[in-house]
Amino acid sequence: MANPKDSGKSTVPTKFPETTPPLPSGDYSYILEIAMNMQVTLGKLTEAVDSLKTQSNAQREKIDLVARDIHAAKVVIGVVGGLIVAVGTFLGVVINVLAQYLASHPAK
Repeated sequence: MANPKDSGKSTVPTKFPETTPPLPSGDYSYILEIAMNMQVTLGKLTEAVDSLKTQSNAQREKIDLVARDIHAAKVVIGVVGGLIVAVGTFLGVVINVLAQYLASHPAK
């Protein structure tokens, strides 16, 4: 058997095989089933996205509450700290004045 490339001749088929496309059977139940499955899946996906939105809003509200609590705690700590400093300063001044008084008036 000789290879056509080796002989220099090109062979072109003179007749192509004839194939007829399959005729539609008229039964499209499988397409309908696929479409219905896609609709069910899309419904589940929509429900899941809505659930995630609701959960996200709930988390945002919780974070806002925590942020308000933290701000309130900062204010309380600032006020208490200021009071401690004020009381400490007052006591320091009183102790200093008392020490100066006792130093200037020796015991008899």
